[in-house]
Parts: sequence; structure tokens; C-alpha cells
Amino acid sequence: MNSSIKEKEILITKSKSEAEKSVRLLTDAGAKLIYFPTIKIIPIYNSPELIDAGNNIDDFDYIIFTSVNSVDIFNKFAVQNNCDITKLKVAVAGRSTYESCNRLGINVNILPDEFSAKGLIRKFSQINLIGIKIFIPGSSLSRDELCIGLMELGAKVKSVPIYNVVINNSGELQEEISYLNIRKPDVFLFTSPSSFEHFLSITGVEQLSDYFERSIIAAIGTTTENAIRKLNLIVNIVPQIFTVEGASEAILKYFNITANMA
Repeated sequence: MNSSIKEKEILITKSKSEAEKSVRLLTDAGAKLIYFPTIKIIPIYNSPELIDAGNNIDDFDYIIFTSVNSVDIFNKFAVQNNCDITKLKVAVAGRSTYESCNRLGINVNILPDEFSAKGLIRKFSQINLIGIKIFIPGSSLSRDELCIGLMELGAKVKSVPIYNVVINNSGELQEEISYLNIRKPDVFLFTSPSSFEHFLSITGVEQLSDYFERSIIAAIGTTTENAIRKLNLIVNIVPQIFTVEGASEAILKYFNITANMA
């Protein structure tokens, strides 16, 4: 067992049901996990845009899933509305999304080497996209980077929000908030820019440099890293693979290196 991480407390901005399996490397190594879900997912099943896209799904050549939530929510919509995507080629943004597709029997054609919008764009750049139609069901907070990159390659892209990401109710996290008022975690693992922003809002943290001074910050992905750095905080860990599992491995590696340098 890695003595350098044993008994360390690691806060992750996800619920236990979402993240427990993904952080098993950390718990097996003796770390204590604090689950602090900062966001709620609210599906959007009945928007005219989504219904129109579902009714004309055969017009598309590709469908891109950018998150586990997009897979699960669109699959429920597809089942309820007899929307068959088996004729479309499927691309996903990362390993967790790929595994969600597999679990639901959705065949995946494209998995990028780098789990990000840039990685997907790089993968699609190897394909002639002139006139190709791509459907992206995703978050209402989805950034334009992927759509713009694909359109610059010649694709016709339709991006439709199928869920909202809203801040969690602080009333549901009173026990966790009370604990944080007494004891600060050794490591904060932020899974997205919104999870970081919502953490600050829910906890009411104002003096950021003081609050995080003695803690290690891990961020999943460069977008999350940049959002944190904009507030003049140091991000200590950014995994090469932008998943919770990848972050878990990176945290273990970080503590190994620290112990060896001591």
C-alpha cells in the first residue's frame, strides 16, 4: 500500500454513485474520498430541436456523444421515440463515454487518442467531411470548439442541447459543507469548469488563495485547468487521460513522486 497517500482526504465534485468505481484506485491505496456533487443534470426531452432531429435522424452521417450524460439521456429519448441510430457512425469524446455506449449496445466507430474536443477534431481531420452531416446531442453548456472545428473541416453540424447543467442545492450537501468548515481535504479533484465554479458558489469560498493554500488541486482536462488558473490558483495535477480514472492514476503518481523526492 502506498504510504504517501494512505489516509489522505480527496474531495471529488461528483456523487458517490457516479464516481465510486472510477476512484477505486485511490480507495484501494488507502485514500479517503469525500463526494461533493456540485451539479445536477436536468434532461431536455421535448424540445422542438431534439424532436426534429430525432424525426430526421437518417439525414445524418455521424452522431457524436461528448459525455456519459449525453449517451444515457439520448438513449432514453431514442427508445421513447423509436429513433434508430444504427445507420449512423458513432464518435465519442472519451473512454467513459465509449464504455457507456458499449453498455447500451451502441457500436462506436471513432474514439480519439486524446479525450477532448481537440482530439475528436484531430481524428475527424483524417476523414473527408465535405458535405457530411453530424449531429451532436449534448449539454446546454457545451462550448463551440467542437462544432467550429468540424465545420472548418467541411461538415454540416447540428448541435442540440439535451440536458441542462445546474448547480446542486446546498441544502443537500449540508453534512459535507459542515465537514469542510472543520477540516480541509488534502486534494481537490475538479471534473469540469462548472464543477469548480459551483463548488465556490455552494461553499461560499471567497479568499481562494488562502483556502487552497495547503491543498493540492487536480483538474480533469485543460479547459478545467484554465478555468482554475484564471483565478490565480495553482493546478498541481492534470491527467494525460481526461477521465476520473485517469485523474486517479495521476494523483497516485503525484504522491509517488513526492515521496521519492522527500
